[in-house]
Amino acid sequence: MAYTFRESLGLSKKKFFRAPQWELKLAVRILIGFLALYFLVAFLFLGIGLFFILRKEFPEQDPVSIINQWIIFYFGADILARYFLQNPPVTDVKTLLIQPIPKKRIIRGVLLRSLSSIFNWFSVLLLLPFCIVVSIENGATFSIWSWFFAMLLITGTNNFLVFLINKNKNVAIGVLLFLAGGYVLENYMNVPVISSIGIGFEALYIEPLWTTVILVFFLVVLQLTATFLKKELYLDKGLSKKKEKIIGSNLYFLDRWGPLGILLKNDIRLIIRNIRARQVVLTTGLFLFYGLFFFTQELYLERPAILVFAGIFITGGFTITFGQFIPAWDSEYYSMLMSQNLNYKRYLKSKLYLLMFSVVISMVLCHALLYFGKKVMVLIIGCGIFNFGLGALISLFSGAYNATPLKLNVKAKAFENTKGFNLTQFIFSIPKLVLPVLVFYIPYFFLGFNAGIVGLITSGLGGFFLEIKF
Repeated sequence: MAYTFRESLGLSKKKFFRAPQWELKLAVRILIGFLALYFLVAFLFLGIGLFFILRKEFPEQDPVSIINQWIIFYFGADILARYFLQNPPVTDVKTLLIQPIPKKRIIRGVLLRSLSSIFNWFSVLLLLPFCIVVSIENGATFSIWSWFFAMLLITGTNNFLVFLINKNKNVAIGVLLFLAGGYVLENYMNVPVISSIGIGFEALYIEPLWTTVILVFFLVVLQLTATFLKKELYLDKGLSKKKEKIIGSNLYFLDRWGPLGILLKNDIRLIIRNIRARQVVLTTGLFLFYGLFFFTQELYLERPAILVFAGIFITGGFTITFGQFIPAWDSEYYSMLMSQNLNYKRYLKSKLYLLMFSVVISMVLCHALLYFGKKVMVLIIGCGIFNFGLGALISLFSGAYNATPLKLNVKAKAFENTKGFNLTQFIFSIPKLVLPVLVFYIPYFFLGFNAGIVGLITSGLGGFFLEIKF
């Protein structure tokens, strides 16, 4: 039986439109499509103007050589983005396995479809216009186009590596630590880590023969990926249960809280053991670095109302991401909970305390931002108090209107989690983000910065008193 690449795309299309709630998924895809189009256009214009930007800033250096010094960060960010955002295009191979279709043909279709990933187009739209401009301004050479081919091979290698590291978070952590550690060693300890890698990329540009090494590495990764998929391509794969060490089983310090402590234990165990909940916590950790984008720009420091937006994410990332799916996190065993002698008010209080506790932890961890000045730190504390009192309450209230269950045994990538996404959640996200900005900006506009901080603190304390009555 023939199974072509075109038929693979056709089956994916049928699967999408025949799935339940496909209209909602289509709406989400359209929104993501507009976002992707924006980034594609941005990368295209950046690729066109990159040569002129580098020539203006570094007139005595070759723009390609400058890119070689820092392109490792681009590929590192590329592999991290793929790990969190890219889903391998597997249609539903179990239905294909019962057909007279060779496994090699199925695997070939999956690998070919993966090459159409938007992350691959980012590299093309960034590097192709850059190489064209370099050829026009400095003259077309074999070196520049062999270098471009090598960069595409590295992009393709990242594309196939995702299949191998998709379920291994240690690789993503290792890449992040390597980039961060290399940057620190290079700039503060004069250890040539990043520059040494840059020499390798420069060799690809100076001596095109080195491109064959990248080509061989690409083919090796391609073969490893195909072998890995072939081993996974069985009907009974995953039927046997894997023995795992139970973690987070004690947590005795919560026993003093009584029934509330038991419920908090369940939530903490969920976060420790389930990959979807852990992704939310990891996202919260990334929000702690959100201020590095805003607080390092003079443009934003002159507009405190915009900094409030950053402060809300820094201190309330967990309440925004985790809180919007309460009580959907317990949907798989919700009927069991309701059959217990459990006070529902106590159940909601345990969730509220978890959100409040996360705000306290975030406020403690973000004290490193005191480096940017007392004014910034005071603003973050004001946002933290708002999230502690009112933000957590709004998140809990919005989660109550989320009637779509979550499947905890499914690893969903960011922006692909359409479970629990609806118009109500979008509406409730507005007060979470816009309300604190208004609470700060109105007093700030009439009375100054301190009045804006007082507005945040007052609203946060007001929400806290509501929680006590609750």
